[in-house]
Amino acid sequence: MACFIAWGNTHQPYSFADIPVEFLTQKLRAEPTGNARVLQRHQCRQLVHFLLWQLCKIAQIPTALLAQIYRTESGRPQFPVEHIDFNIAHSDDWVAVILNVNEQGSRAETAVGIDIEFPKRTRNFTALLTHFAAENELSWFAQQSNPETSFYRIWCLREAVLKSQGVGIVKLSEVMHDPERLRLSSDYCPAGQLFFSDELPFYLAAFAAGDALENVQCFHWKEKQLCSISLKSAVKYQVNF
Repeated sequence: MACFIAWGNTHQPYSFADIPVEFLTQKLRAEPTGNARVLQRHQCRQLVHFLLWQLCKIAQIPTALLAQIYRTESGRPQFPVEHIDFNIAHSDDWVAVILNVNEQGSRAETAVGIDIEFPKRTRNFTALLTHFAAENELSWFAQQSNPETSFYRIWCLREAVLKSQGVGIVKLSEVMHDPERLRLSSDYCPAGQLFFSDELPFYLAAFAAGDALENVQCFHWKEKQLCSISLKSAVKYQVNF
């Protein structure tokens, strides 16, 4: 079992052209046309594919799998093999990828989810929380010294859990969060672990089934290569235990 996470920014130099064209999706082979927002999304897709290509090489799994990515009925991208799962996230110009390889695992036992958020504007956090957070979370939130970090912790961990199964934010309220005991529960993910970090340029939450996160390897794209990085102050959760 091996789990990997990588992230980068679209404004950094990366050699997307090094990926063999046969490993690209049809969208990535086509020249993007449209407004600045469309072009930004295309750049994010390129960087996601590039980072996933890099992680496949590190994990020593066939990079040709990149050409076989398909989308489930819910729109979640995945490989056509049950023992390898990945998930992607992007916010503004930042993207992140998580990859899990579990040779003996089923799809549920290999599931991963990731969410990142790069805040660009002030929001009414309390008003937003009332739409999906439970009373215990609202009480905990009111006692925190950093409202922004606390809000994105509550938000990102839910997104990461739900994205492991391709479930949308309509189910945010159905993820039970105990911030005091560091426990999560939901019918929309298997048992596993999750961590939340606020030590990067963006907020990050990552979920993996089982104990895959125990030895997760994290990388950031820097100076034209993947560089190993340790998230020393990440908050760690148990999920559905």
